[in-house]
Amino acid sequence: MTERKAIFYGKVHLIPGIICDGYVLDDNTAVLSERGTADLLALDQAALNRMMTKGIPKTLEPFINKDLCMMTELVKVLAKNSPYQGREIVVYNSSIIENFIKGYALALASHALRENQKHIGDRCVILACSLVRTALETAIKEACGFVPEVQKTAQKNFDDY
Repeated sequence: MTERKAIFYGKVHLIPGIICDGYVLDDNTAVLSERGTADLLALDQAALNRMMTKGIPKTLEPFINKDLCMMTELVKVLAKNSPYQGREIVVYNSSIIENFIKGYALALASHALRENQKHIGDRCVILACSLVRTALETAIKEACGFVPEVQKTAQKNFDDY
């Protein structure tokens, strides 16, 4: 199996005060770093790491896509502007992140989360709502000839909740 390479780097700022390391891989996959994913979801990085080694918590299993591959992806960072250039890092693609957001939101709505997980469910509900609005607003603006400011729109929409 060929090792993926992170060739582009940027700071992703979807939530005010939370900046995540984002990368585009050599196969055009958009990913966040492990730390960035944990910060975005308000999830302890060690807990996220445990999910990758021990599996999804039982409380989330009914709400996560059964076909989701939860294997960690180790990539070599080639992006010159990344503080991790030359190192290997763990990343999560948008499909995995979306499944976490959906899973925690649905588990919260079903009252299936433990007390120490509810803050993650709350964050994921707000993220889901703000990202849906962001996608709608930016698509409309782009169709009308505007250059959408996705990160600013996402931050504003997150603050609105």
